[in-house]
Amino acid sequence: MKIEPMKLIVSIVERGQGRNMIDLFTGQKITHHFQCIGTGTATSEIMDLLGLDSLEKDVIFSVGKGTMVNQVMRDLNNELRGSACSKGIVFDMKLTAMAHVTALAIQMNVQNETGREDTMMEEGMENSMILVTVNQGFTEEVMETARKAGARGGTIIHARWAGSESTEEFYGITVQQEKEIIAIVSPSSKRNEIMEAINSNHGMKTEARGTVCSLAIENLVRLG
Repeated sequence: MKIEPMKLIVSIVERGQGRNMIDLFTGQKITHHFQCIGTGTATSEIMDLLGLDSLEKDVIFSVGKGTMVNQVMRDLNNELRGSACSKGIVFDMKLTAMAHVTALAIQMNVQNETGREDTMMEEGMENSMILVTVNQGFTEEVMETARKAGARGGTIIHARWAGSESTEEFYGITVQQEKEIIAIVSPSSKRNEIMEAINSNHGMKTEARGTVCSLAIENLVRLG
């Protein structure tokens, strides 16, 4: 089965309003979400411009088919705007790679496929950000695998699964609610090797229940 290009939606809204975005996207058939807690650093002028009241944020990462995400983003500017019941910003990004079985689950949202443990790829920019979501307690193992494949390091973000139960049914497993997201910046030349190593050793068929995707980085500036 051909897999459609996938996209990531990032919603940054005021604390307590993340559930509104999850419910809105789920109603539009986008069912794969991770919810994180964030703290904003914007000045009062920027907050006034964005219509925000608090620096405490809910950050929602949602993944869906590119065509579906595009439609939802268009609708957010029109008939869905009032349905969000949230203050903040929402933007989307194209995913450059994702484990095939994960993409298949998101695209089909059914439980009658087993998928494959390979990885779908697209050629991207010079650098990529690899995002790995795993059950709590497996970050060190994942980073060890990533380093052996050429990664230099990563950043860990604590998150909570907020997706649909139908995704659990697809995998035939119970999804642990508390998750950790590992963000790894890597040269695109090493991206495939790192992702394949992580997917092979810590994928959905392992206790880590890892999912792997990547985003193209257009510009990268190293400070210090």
